[in-house]
Amino acid sequence: MDLKWLKSFVTVYEEGSFRAAAEKLFISQPSITVHIKALEEELQVALFQREHTKVRLTMVGEQYYPIAKKLLAHVEESKNEIRIASSNQKTRLIIALSAALISTDLLKVIHNFIASHSKYEVEMIMEDGNHLDGILRNRQADVVICLQKTKSKDLHSERLIRSPMKLVYSSKIRLEGNHHDQQIKWLLENYPLYIGYLDEHTPILESLEREYNVRRYNKVLDSIFAIKLMNEGLGIGLLPEFQIKTELTEGKLKVLDIGAIASIYPIDIYMSHLRNNMNLNPFLRFVRAQVE
Repeated sequence: MDLKWLKSFVTVYEEGSFRAAAEKLFISQPSITVHIKALEEELQVALFQREHTKVRLTMVGEQYYPIAKKLLAHVEESKNEIRIASSNQKTRLIIALSAALISTDLLKVIHNFIASHSKYEVEMIMEDGNHLDGILRNRQADVVICLQKTKSKDLHSERLIRSPMKLVYSSKIRLEGNHHDQQIKWLLENYPLYIGYLDEHTPILESLEREYNVRRYNKVLDSIFAIKLMNEGLGIGLLPEFQIKTELTEGKLKVLDIGAIASIYPIDIYMSHLRNNMNLNPFLRFVRAQVE
């Protein structure tokens, strides 16, 4: 299959006519006709319905259009990657990471990407996820990984990780009570609950207050500070497991399941970036493969 056929097919659909497609591609209209006919013969289907000077996609053509777009995009992406690989010039990549994620495995994932992609010159910065739209639009970063999803149409966000919230406490604390509910009740009655560093705390706290006697809670705006307090056994908190993976592995912290409310308000990690930045594709694919 010739790429020229695919380009002609996609352009005819997007421009609305064979004439407009020929003008955009700087080739003759008969050449466009030849390309479309050759593609239809290759696929053994009719892609267009011709009505005098107008054309419209058949049902099969409608199904094939996004496939053809992806094929062309993949070819362009591959060409770009080959150019990067064959060039001595390094591609600069600025990754902004929310400070709340420094204890996750994402730093290791980024390190592994740097180690295996020598053609990239990677710079990492810590940023407040609330400002990600401005950071990306102003080219202060190429990609942002944080707990917030962008709402801007010109930016793309994809969820990397989802985790329900857990009640977190220090391994120095010896729980009292034989049953799960008794242990949660005992923790909430005897230790301050640190909240405020995640928006999801509000509805979860309201749910806990309906079921248990939450004696007191303190607001802490930084999750890293909150984790430090929990490590010292000075209080308890609400966190997703991915944020305390190291502490759990080392046995410094433990978790209790707080029930269905945690799944209603899960914590997500998002990766956001400007659309159509071909230089990002190797990094995006690498991260997706590592977190699956």
